[in-house]
Amino acid sequence: MPNSQFPIPDARCPIPNAQFPMPYAQFPVIMKLQKNTLILIAVALSLAGLVSLFETQVAPQEEAAKDEKQRIFAFKSDRIQFFTIKTPENIFTFERVYAVKGGKSSWEMKVPAQAHANQASVDFLLDRLGTGKSDRTINITPSQLAEFGLDKPQATVTVKLDNQETHRLVLGKTDFSGRFLYAQANPTESPSQNLPVILVPFDFKNATQRPLSEWKKTEEPKPDKKPKPSPTPSPNSQ
Repeated sequence: MPNSQFPIPDARCPIPNAQFPMPYAQFPVIMKLQKNTLILIAVALSLAGLVSLFETQVAPQEEAAKDEKQRIFAFKSDRIQFFTIKTPENIFTFERVYAVKGGKSSWEMKVPAQAHANQASVDFLLDRLGTGKSDRTINITPSQLAEFGLDKPQATVTVKLDNQETHRLVLGKTDFSGRFLYAQANPTESPSQNLPVILVPFDFKNATQRPLSEWKKTEEPKPDKKPKPSPTPSPNSQ
């Protein structure tokens, strides 16, 4: 006789109070965790995409805009057709000349002497005019021009472009660090109360403070033409 304390399982009559595992009961929790994980992955991918977009497009554009703002002049050096350097001691004037229109050019000194210009000296200055950047800008009043050496500048460079546009750079004293010069780019003829003064690389001093000999092209020495010795007559010819 079966023991009543241990009921026999029957497919038609489940065991009363039986405790069986219910795996499907945890599915909503698992699905919720998976959904949160997917959301986090999507957010991370979106952030990665934004960072990549910033690094590849936005950042270079901002850097280019910053570089453009720091440039002393917007023109390129190959557009300069004529320039003058005025110092307390000298005035030098140069003009670009073409052997063939639209072809390769060279530079000629016009003042203080007519001569072929030293291409390396000219290129050094023009490169700095076309690519030079200012370290920073400060505002001063007209009464402070002498303090920065801009009332009696050490050099003034005036250039004329291929569209007849003219630009001027006035170079004053060296700053306290010795790395920059105080300068004015295209200063107005009638100064106002706020005058922008920029700091330009010290190279501009080296580019403008040259003696006449360094502006003129060095002529290559011509080889000495020694006269050919006349043939000595042989004894038989006499």
